[in-house]
Amino acid sequence: MTRGRSGMRVAPVLGLAILLGAGPPPARATLARAGASAPGGAAAGKGADAGKPGFQVVDVEGLKALLRQQRGRVVLLHFWASWCYPCLQELPLIDKLAHDLRPRGLELLSISLDDPARMGARVAALLRKAAPHLTAHIVQFGDADELIGAVDPRWAGAIPALFAYDHRGQLRGNLIGTASRAELDALVTGLLKAAAADVATVPAPAVSAPDPPPVAPARK
Repeated sequence: MTRGRSGMRVAPVLGLAILLGAGPPPARATLARAGASAPGGAAAGKGADAGKPGFQVVDVEGLKALLRQQRGRVVLLHFWASWCYPCLQELPLIDKLAHDLRPRGLELLSISLDDPARMGARVAALLRKAAPHLTAHIVQFGDADELIGAVDPRWAGAIPALFAYDHRGQLRGNLIGTASRAELDALVTGLLKAAAADVATVPAPAVSAPDPPPVAPARK
């Protein structure tokens, strides 16, 4: 199976997910399923380690902190899940985007909506094999409305979902559902150019001239 004009093979990614125990994902994916599978409303602390190698669990406040840490860079916030068929189909394309545009100043924060207790290790294994340039974060939340409100209140909760933030931390656009490389480039290219232009116009700090050396008194 190929992904349109990109020619990117996605069948190995889907097969790997099923082998890892994710099962065949539904055609439509929303936060409703993630919220139902999240552990009883208890949220992990900021950057809390789930106790298994290769992934990190954050709560909603931790997610906000991750975004604040990237001020000065363009950020693409990517929500996906191992049980979401369109997400797995798109995963190699998102991984290539992260690889291609990071040198230009793009930070791609990939956030899984899987249940960390049951699926965390499998999410980490899937990313290592299929998308090694993506971050292995899992957001843990008890209320989908809280997560949606922290990202974009207009978001209906469908995934895959991408939200683009400029280098000042302002939300500038989104793509909901599977996207093409052309759509992804259109979402972030202008933001990257604006960030580079800002850097180029920042005046260099003034450097004061050194004090002149003392003049020795004339000999009589």
